[in-house]
Amino acid sequence: MAAFNFLRAALLASTLLIAAAFAAVSATGAAETTAQSAAATTLYSGQFEGAGGKRSGGTFEIFEADGKTFIRLSDDFHLSRVPDPKLAFGNGDYLDGTIYAKLTSFNGAQVYEIPARLDPATFTQVWIWCERFGVPLAKADIDAA
Repeated sequence: MAAFNFLRAALLASTLLIAAAFAAVSATGAAETTAQSAAATTLYSGQFEGAGGKRSGGTFEIFEADGKTFIRLSDDFHLSRVPDPKLAFGNGDYLDGTIYAKLTSFNGAQVYEIPARLDPATFTQVWIWCERFGVPLAKADIDAA
């Protein structure tokens, strides 16, 4: 019985330590996100719509922070489950060579860095492109903020 009580106490202590560590990491991440958002300058925004028979929706914003450019997909972003979805740019149509990120999720808020070689000011649209099959999945016009 003493061994059982010892194990129970050890398990409780380790659970409390893990919870405290998680809270500290979460608070740090929230603070960094808040600081990053406060320092960010929104440049452009837009609304996704499906393309090529796929469903998509939600908004995005392109912003600068710490000398880098990012795209943030909104909480309400969604895309049909498809293979190989990538973010890219276009001017009326998808432009080859503009892919800059692979989507990590089909739903919800996400942030991706846009490489310096791609200037969003030179494009009129954000595309979600299936690189494997070379087909459009979604697109959004880029509007000035």
